[in-house]
Amino acid sequence: MITFPGPVSALVTLPVAADRNGISRVLNLERLARDALPDLRVTIPAFNRLLLEGAPHSWDPEEVESALEAAADRCLAESAPIDPGDPVSLPVCYDPELAPDLEDVAANAGVSVADVARLHGGTRYAVLATGFAPGFAYMGDVDARIALPRLVTPRPRVEAGSVGIADRRTGIYPAAGPGGWRLIGRVPPALFADPAERIARFRPGGTVEFHPIGRDEYEAAGG
Repeated sequence: MITFPGPVSALVTLPVAADRNGISRVLNLERLARDALPDLRVTIPAFNRLLLEGAPHSWDPEEVESALEAAADRCLAESAPIDPGDPVSLPVCYDPELAPDLEDVAANAGVSVADVARLHGGTRYAVLATGFAPGFAYMGDVDARIALPRLVTPRPRVEAGSVGIADRRTGIYPAAGPGGWRLIGRVPPALFADPAERIARFRPGGTVEFHPIGRDEYEAAGG
């Protein structure tokens, strides 16, 4: 589906799941769209969607729609895996004192806190989108056994580096602020101190791995 939310913008939604396969196809669509529409100024891939912005002098809605339809058909017909490159590896301290929802997640799943750390930290996640806050990445998919929806009432303050889950998604709060995800661990916030670095660290289609660390190592790393 193609819609035009602005005078020189288009939004393409592919009929695929918003998962690792979906973002892979969206990234292929982005490549095909840039080849077909060389005057594009901005492209933003996220989940199973691609937002594009063009230049006023060369934006013809009919031509753009035709080019995007052809590109979408092609990327859906082809098998075009995107090379995610090396995963971003991040240390996480799964300590109930740093993660106020960790014990509730464990109890809901009928497992131990150590099992939650193993299930969450034993997965390579795909970055499906970035947003909400600079450097925040929506990653999937969380093991279904520990997946829980967002809190009904968001917290007024979540500490920087907090690792949360919301349904099958996981993410890291790069800076302190309000948030409603279930908090199960914390990355040393010193790793997110530089705004430019935390934005560059994650990109849609890339991958992230977590490895558990103890409280002493967390504190030594700037926690």
